[in-house]
Amino acid sequence: MNSSTASGEIMSLVDLLTKNKIEIPIIQRDYAQGRKENSLIRRDFMLTLKSRILANKVIKLDFVYGEVIDDVFQPLDGQQRLTTLFLLHWYAIAKKGPIPAETAGLLSRFTYETRISSRDFCNDLISKSIMIEGNGKISEKIIDANWFYLSWKQDPSINAMLNTIDDIDDIFSDVSDLWASLADKKIIRFHFLNLQDLGLSDDLYIKMNARGKLLTPYENFKAQIQKLIEENKWEENYSQIDKFEFKIDTIWTDFFWFKYREKTDEAHIKFFTAIIMSKVVFMEPPAERHNILQALNENAEGRSLLEYINHDNYEYIYRCYDIYSMGDKESINLDISSIKFWNHDCEGSVLDQIANNSSSYTQKVIFYAQTEYLIRNEKFNRDAYLNWMRVIRNFVCFGNVYIGGGTRSDLVRDPDSFSSMIALVNNLAGGSGDIYYFLSNFNASEVSYRKEQLAEEINKAKKILQYPEIREIIWKLEDLNLFKGRISFAFDCSDRMSMEKYRTEKDKLEDLYGIFYTLFNNEPLGTDFNRTMFTIDIEGEYKFYDYWWSYWHAGKAYKRKLILKLNDLEYLINGEHRVYFLELLLHLLEKDYKRIIDDFNPPIDMPNWKKRLIKEDGLIDSPFSGFFAVCKEEKTCYLLKTQRPGTIDGGIPIV
Repeated sequence: MNSSTASGEIMSLVDLLTKNKIEIPIIQRDYAQGRKENSLIRRDFMLTLKSRILANKVIKLDFVYGEVIDDVFQPLDGQQRLTTLFLLHWYAIAKKGPIPAETAGLLSRFTYETRISSRDFCNDLISKSIMIEGNGKISEKIIDANWFYLSWKQDPSINAMLNTIDDIDDIFSDVSDLWASLADKKIIRFHFLNLQDLGLSDDLYIKMNARGKLLTPYENFKAQIQKLIEENKWEENYSQIDKFEFKIDTIWTDFFWFKYREKTDEAHIKFFTAIIMSKVVFMEPPAERHNILQALNENAEGRSLLEYINHDNYEYIYRCYDIYSMGDKESINLDISSIKFWNHDCEGSVLDQIANNSSSYTQKVIFYAQTEYLIRNEKFNRDAYLNWMRVIRNFVCFGNVYIGGGTRSDLVRDPDSFSSMIALVNNLAGGSGDIYYFLSNFNASEVSYRKEQLAEEINKAKKILQYPEIREIIWKLEDLNLFKGRISFAFDCSDRMSMEKYRTEKDKLEDLYGIFYTLFNNEPLGTDFNRTMFTIDIEGEYKFYDYWWSYWHAGKAYKRKLILKLNDLEYLINGEHRVYFLELLLHLLEKDYKRIIDDFNPPIDMPNWKKRLIKEDGLIDSPFSGFFAVCKEEKTCYLLKTQRPGTIDGGIPIV
C-alpha cells in the first residue's frame, strides 16, 4: 500500500483506486447486493446516496476493511458496497460519452478474482462502448453487445451487476454531472481500515469473512429511523437510555429475541409493518390508501415503511414497543385462546401471529385492537380485556354467507375493509376498559360501518348490564359455528318463548343453546332436520325451501336446495324465510325430530311428494345431491342426482 495511506483514513472510491488496486478475493461470495430479492435494500441505499448528492452533503459510509498485499487491497467487509460504488462511478462517466483513457485506467483497477467471467465483464464494461442514453434498459443493451458472452448469464455476480446498473439508471438518470459529485466533490466516502496494521491473523481474517453478510432489511430500516429521529430532533430532551437507538438494541430486542430467537429481525419488521398499516388508514386518502396497504400487507417489493413515520407515528411505535416489552408478565395475560376466530389463527397472544407469520388483515385488526386496549388503559383487567377482544372478534368475523357450502367470507379480507375496521376499532377503543357500558351509551350514528352488527353489540351490552349472569351464555352462543358472533336470531327465538316455563332470560338462552349446540353446531345437519322442516308452516305455506331457488331448464322446474350445511342454514336465518327455522326451534323445545314427524298430520291439499319426503325415512338420503326441483303446479318433485343435471334423466321423479 502507498505509504501515504493510513488505517482509519476517510476516503472516496477514487481515492482508494488511486492508491491501490481493489481485488475481490476468491474467498468472498458473489455480489449479493445486486440480486433481485435484495432490490429493496439496494434501492434504499441508492436513494440515500442520491439525496446527499442532490443536497451536496457528504455521506460517510461504514468501515471498508481488509488486507493490502503488494498494493492490492482485498476487502474483507465492504465488497458489496464497493461493487455498487464501482458501477455507480462507471455509469456516471459512461453517461458523459466515451470513457477517457485516464479514467478507464483508474476504474480498471477494480477487479474480481472470484470468477474469471466477473473480472472480464468488469474490464469490458470499462473498455467497450455502451450507449447509456435512449430507450430500453441498459442491461439489455449490454447483453445485446457483440462483446458480451452468453455464458456470462450463468455468472450470478454479472447478473446481479446488470440488475444494479438498471436501478442506477432508474434512480440517477436525472442527476446532472454525477461524475463531478463522485470524483471531484467526493460526496460518498467511507472509513478505510487495513487489518494488517492491527496485527490480525489470517485465521481471524477467514473467520470474519465467513460471517460477512449484507445488512438485513431490519438493520437498514432501523438505521434509517434513527437518522430520521436525529434529523428531526424528536428525542432532543430524552436521556440516553430512553432514546430509540438505545432501547431498540437493548430492552426491546431482548424481548423479541426471548420470544422469537433466530427470527428476531423479521419479527421487528412485521411488528413495524402492522403498526404502520394501522396508521396509514388515517394518513392517506382512500384512492391512494388501497394500494399502499396492499403492498405493505404483502411485503411487496418497493414498499416503504419509512415514509409513513412522522412524529406522531414514531411516538406511537415507541409506545407500542414499551407496552409489549416492559409489561408485567404475571399480571398482563394477553392470551385469547378462549375466543374462537374460526378461519384465523389467533391462539395465545395475537402478537405471536404478527411476529411469526405472514399475518392476515384480520389478524392485524385484532392486533391493533389489543394494542389500543393496552395503550388506553393504564391498568390491565383480564375480564375487561376479554370483553373488548370478543366484541372486536364479532365485528371481524361478520361476513357474507354464500349458499351451497364453502366458508363464510370474512369481513376483513382486503385493504378497504381493513381501513374501515381500523377506523371502527379506533372509534370504540376509548371505551375498551368497559366496552359493555360504553356500547350501552354509544351513539350508533357516529359509525357508518357495519351498523347491523353494531346494533347487535349495543343490544348485547344492554342485556349484559341488565342481567350480568347471562354474559357467559351469550359468549357460548357467539362461539357456535352457526352464529360466529352474530346471535340476533337467538334473541328473536328467546323473545318468542313463553315466560310461563322460564323464570329468567338466562334460562331461555341456556335451553336454546342446548338445542343449537346439539343439533346445529356441526355438519352434516342430517335429513331428519330437512324432513322436519317440511312440517313447518307459516300462514298455511309449507315452503321453507323458498329461501333459495334457481331454474332447472331440462325439467322446466324451479330448483331448490335442502339445508345440509351450516352455511345454508345461516343463509336461511339471515333472510326473510328465517321464521320457518324459528318456528321449528319452538317445536324442538318440546319434541325431537322423530316425534315432530310422527305427530305431523298433513293437510288435505299438501302435495303427495311432500308427504312422502316427510314420512318416508331414507327417501332423501345420499346419493341424492341435496338439490331438488319442483314443477310450477307443485304436483311433482325431482330429486336431482347432481347439482346441474343437463337432462330430465338427471332427476328422480317423486309424485
